[in-house]
Amino acid sequence: MGLFGRRKREEPQDAITLDETSELFKLFAGQYATATGVSVTSDSAVASVAVLACLLVRAESLMLCPVDVYRKEGRSRIAAPEHPVHSLIADQPNPLISAEEFWRWNQITEDLRGSASSRIEWRRGRPTALWPMIGPRPRIVFDKKTGMLAYRYTGDEFTDAGDYPASEIMHSKGPLLSNSPYEAKSLVEATAENIGLGIATEQFFARFLGNGTHFPAYLQTDKDLVQKDIDALRKQLDDGSGLLPAGKLRIFDRGLSVKQNDMSLKDADLTGHQRWILEQVCRTWRVPLPMVQDLTHGTYTNSEQADLWLSKHTVGPIVRNKEGVIRRSLFLPSERARFYSKFNVNAMMRGDFAARTAGYSILINCGVLSPNEARAFEDWNPYEGGDEYRVPLNTGPAGGPPDPSALAALGAHPVANLLAPLLGDAKERIMARHAQNVERGRGVEDTVAFATVVMGPIVQTAQLLGLALDPEQAIDQALAEAAA
Repeated sequence: MGLFGRRKREEPQDAITLDETSELFKLFAGQYATATGVSVTSDSAVASVAVLACLLVRAESLMLCPVDVYRKEGRSRIAAPEHPVHSLIADQPNPLISAEEFWRWNQITEDLRGSASSRIEWRRGRPTALWPMIGPRPRIVFDKKTGMLAYRYTGDEFTDAGDYPASEIMHSKGPLLSNSPYEAKSLVEATAENIGLGIATEQFFARFLGNGTHFPAYLQTDKDLVQKDIDALRKQLDDGSGLLPAGKLRIFDRGLSVKQNDMSLKDADLTGHQRWILEQVCRTWRVPLPMVQDLTHGTYTNSEQADLWLSKHTVGPIVRNKEGVIRRSLFLPSERARFYSKFNVNAMMRGDFAARTAGYSILINCGVLSPNEARAFEDWNPYEGGDEYRVPLNTGPAGGPPDPSALAALGAHPVANLLAPLLGDAKERIMARHAQNVERGRGVEDTVAFATVVMGPIVQTAQLLGLALDPEQAIDQALAEAAA
């Protein structure tokens, strides 16, 4: 069988492998030596708490963002759940895992190994399943005769060993590209020294405690002690345990003297060193420190901004890359101009109810969302009349009165409800002016002239809205209340 045969394991003639060099072979093997002597691999890297924390944040943040397929129709964007790609990326890639589990695996594998590959199962020109390739990372091979690319895979439980054409592999790469744009280095390789240092630090502290070198003091003498002396000393020490002998004086004979251990637990505190390692890993993995539970310098303000930072600078590039991989791998060339996938990053706000409702309020009041559309985001049932869009009264097309359809969406409201705030303000100003005129000995005519000017814009607004408003009645009411 040829290059794209499924059973042939030997190297095809005239095919070159893109990772034949020793450095790329190390990348394929996934093992990196460090100055501490700790060999870091994609499996051992999770022994570092810093790496494990960053992995979970990145993968679970992606998992929180639901992905959908949309169809372009002119200027409109319409959800297309009927498209076969939607069921794979948003529901169930294969019978064994859900879409959330698939994307979480995809991101963790990409961070640890540099790339994540899945075999696409096609049927009648449509993708029907995605099978994660959980064995050693596939290698890219190139056939000089045909100019075709393929992925050489050693096989796993769900995918046979062999060469697979690029059209049958969904290959997503991390941000650190290697010598070619076809392969990427893992974040583990980029931070291997810091990961190795973190693992070595934790092992050092564990051995320090396990070897019993954390005792507070010891007894020292120049004399030789026989077993009888040691037994007597041990008995004396045992008699001093418990509550009752507290504060009791001890006498050590045989030339014994008490010495303090210079290496105390305080001196062996590696908290500052571990935090430095965490900061180095977080810088490369682009994870804000509050997201990995480091609140050493955390405040309410910077912790809140960490959510925004994570969404813009970490999850944003990740989902943009995934959308490109889906477009290239799962949509047919004839479909790419009309269909696309999109991750909803706004879903990361699911835990902040106040921020979500404030955003809904702004979008509803400016006519972008209807109340029922906002309720659908919260999985609440719609209500009658909630499909109508709302706009503020003081907005409309430039150079003309408000749009009648927009006014109709407001419903029929009495003048008291629509203009009550303006009328209340005008009444207070008229009453204040009347009080000033009385103190200065001026007549009521001055107050009426002032009131006419104040009521002018309100009367014009009422006319634009088609509402009846008698300005003289409003002025007489304000004067009556001022005289009273």
